[in-house]
Amino acid sequence: MRRSEICIAALAALIAGTAAAAAQQGLPKPCAALRQVCVQAGFVPQGARAGEGLIVDCIRPLMQNIPQPQRATKPLPAVDPALVESCRAQNPNFGMGNAAQQRMQGQPSAMQPPPSMQAPPPQLPPQAAPAEPPPAAPPTPR
Repeated sequence: MRRSEICIAALAALIAGTAAAAAQQGLPKPCAALRQVCVQAGFVPQGARAGEGLIVDCIRPLMQNIPQPQRATKPLPAVDPALVESCRAQNPNFGMGNAAQQRMQGQPSAMQPPPSMQAPPPQLPPQAAPAEPPPAAPPTPR
C-alpha cells in the first residue's frame, strides 16, 4: 500500500511540474485573453438582447474593427490592438459565428436549404427544330 501512495505522489508531482512549466512558458492565447477582457467589462454569453452580448456586442466589433450595434448598453473595453492582431493571426474567425464563417468559405447560408431539398429549376418545353424555309416557287411566266 505504501508503494501505491508513493507512485500517486510522484505522478501528481510530475503533472504539477508540467503544468507549471507550461504556465511559465506563457503559451500565447490571445483570443482567450480578448474574451476575458470582454467578460471583465461586463459582457455575458447570451446577453445580446439586453445589449451586453459577449460575442455580438464586444468580441465581434473588436475583431472586425467596427462600431458596436446601437442596442449595446456597455462601452467596448480598451484593448491593446496588438492583442487583437495576434488573436486574428491565431484564429481569423474568432467571434464571427457560423454564418460569417460559411460566407467566408463560400458555402451556402445555414438558412438556405441544401440543394437536394430545393425546388428543381423550371423545365422549358422542348422547342421544335427550326423548320426549313419553304422551297421557293418557280417564277410564273407572263
